[in-house]
Amino acid sequence: MELHLSRHKSHPDETDDFLAAPNRTLSPGEYQTKSKPSFFSDDLRRLSISPAPSARLSPVPHGPYVPTGVYQSPSEASSSRLKQFWIRNKPSILVAVSQFFGALMNLSARLLELDGDGIHPVQVLLLRQGLTSLCCFVYMWWKNVPDFPFGKREIRWLLMLRGFSGFFGIYGMWYSMMYLPLADATVITFLAPGVAGLLCYFALREPFTKAEQIATLVALLGVVLIARPVSLFMGLSSSKDQVVDAPEQLDGALPGLEDDEPTAEQRLLAVGVALLGVLGGAVAFTTIRSIGKRAHPLISVNYFGMACTIICVLVLVLAPALDIGQPYLRWITPTSWKGWFLLLSIAVPGFIMQYLLTSGLAADTSNRANAMIYTHMLFAVSFDRWIFGHSMDVMSFAGCALILGSAITVVLTKKPPAKTVNDIERLENVEGEAEGSPMLVDTGGNGEGIDARRT
Repeated sequence: MELHLSRHKSHPDETDDFLAAPNRTLSPGEYQTKSKPSFFSDDLRRLSISPAPSARLSPVPHGPYVPTGVYQSPSEASSSRLKQFWIRNKPSILVAVSQFFGALMNLSARLLELDGDGIHPVQVLLLRQGLTSLCCFVYMWWKNVPDFPFGKREIRWLLMLRGFSGFFGIYGMWYSMMYLPLADATVITFLAPGVAGLLCYFALREPFTKAEQIATLVALLGVVLIARPVSLFMGLSSSKDQVVDAPEQLDGALPGLEDDEPTAEQRLLAVGVALLGVLGGAVAFTTIRSIGKRAHPLISVNYFGMACTIICVLVLVLAPALDIGQPYLRWITPTSWKGWFLLLSIAVPGFIMQYLLTSGLAADTSNRANAMIYTHMLFAVSFDRWIFGHSMDVMSFAGCALILGSAITVVLTKKPPAKTVNDIERLENVEGEAEGSPMLVDTGGNGEGIDARRT
């Protein structure tokens, strides 16, 4: 039985000629012809996944699908570009914004220290960390966090060390702000990663490269330029120039300074306490690395808050009884709305900073987000200039440049950890246009043999 090709039908419901039955015979002299595919069938073919290997994962153009004939206004195109920029740089943006709120928290702490009679850093720490510990305790109880509230027995000593070392880390920073400009006190804290690398090398046997060693030494030189000890810089100042420029006084004197500006000795003391804070922060970082995933992160934060609360309460109770640091090292109740507002502005920006920083670093697979931590310095310099009217001199600028340059160099030259199969969906596509491309490859469960690296 012979089958004859029907003529091409233009009606959309009719079957195309090339879809005829496959097992047909042709009459003598008849040639098989195939009509031009319809527009609809051609679109289906183009949207299907080709089995042939290709550098591109799909023939569909990357990016948001725009139907043929649909006009995209300039505002819509601009919105799409902004969305792609946000997707690519979200971790870095979150970390940079977190540093703004961190600088805002430090600014509030310094204003509290300078306002009226001045609130001592110990009291500021008590208010902030006490509230942090209370929130952590309630949240862990509500969510039934494993090993709540003290963690596993075998790592409790590490958690205690993390808490007490963290106290000295933050206290060193806030104490130095009484005598140093905000930018100088901030930049010294950037020594902590280098010192932590040295501690991890000895305690955890982690690599500490020559580049990191050199960067740490250069950063220490920057600290010397900021401190400007009289024994080293005697020729640069006369005997009457022993008083270092201080920020403008706000409604009162700095705690413990009465009506005088900080002297060179007091500035050197502030740098020494700041370096103690660097050591405390480095120890805290090392203990966190050692604890790893053996404790819930909130348990570690809670130990930090409890340690600060216990130490601050003991100091504020015993200092007046033993006549230590009086009349400033004591509890001072704010008597104005401004003081209460500053206390609130320490707690709220501190929480926002912690949340954004954690979110940004967790979403990052490179070192770009880590480098954004140093934007904190830009905000600190801006607050010094606009709030306190303090301009950085040449020596401080050189010291800050050495510390920042060394820290950023280490971050940018450090290789990120190798990506595993679990990170396959976070890698960029072969052509570098990951946004808008769905996951088209089935890894077969374990994804063995998949190589998603750029070529």
